[in-house]
This record gives sequence, C-alpha cells and structure tokens, in this order.
Amino acid sequence: MINVVAALLIFLEPLRFAAEGLMVIPTISYRGALAIAELVAHGAVAGLSASAGFALFNKSPDGPRLARLAILVVTARSLQSLTWSVLPNNTPPGSELFSAGVTFAIAAVSLLVLRGR
Repeated sequence: MINVVAALLIFLEPLRFAAEGLMVIPTISYRGALAIAELVAHGAVAGLSASAGFALFNKSPDGPRLARLAILVVTARSLQSLTWSVLPNNTPPGSELFSAGVTFAIAAVSLLVLRGR
C-alpha cells in the first residue's frame, strides 16, 4: 500500500504540473508576474512531491516524514488552486467543494497509510 502512495507522489503532482505548464507557458507574458510566481510555486510543490515519492519508494529513513510533508503541501496547493488562482484550471464551476472533499479524502487515506512508518 505504501508503494501506491509513493507512486501517487511520483506521478500525480508532476504530471498535473506539466499539464498546467503546457497550458500556461504560451500565454505567461499576458498573465503577469503573479502567474509566474504561482507557476514557480506549483513547480516547487511538484518537485517536493516527486522527491518524497522516490524517498518513500527507496525506503529512505526519512521518506515517510518527507511524504507526509509533501501530502500536506500538495493538499494546500490543490485548495489554493480551487479557491484562488491566476492560472486557468479545468474545474467545472460549482464542483470546487466536491474536488476539495476528494482532495481531503485522498490526503487522509495517504496519511493513514504512512501513520505507522
């Protein structure tokens, strides 16, 4: 089960960031400095997520601690994107609450898997 959490950390957030970057980069000059800062922050979150996933997958002693931090940061990034963002997102209007609930549920299950580590 811990390998599933590692795989989610390795693939999910970096792929989401790559899709966001491909969507935003062509128009970044029109979006302004705030969009650049937000995109850089999302890239840092994706990097943290991938490194935590690899640390967990390679059974690093600090892997679970780094994974817990990454899960909390990814959850915060998801909520930030749902509530306030200068970058476009693909969330249909009115489904923000449902998306936030799914985000919290996945984070809670992932943290429960890491609880004993």
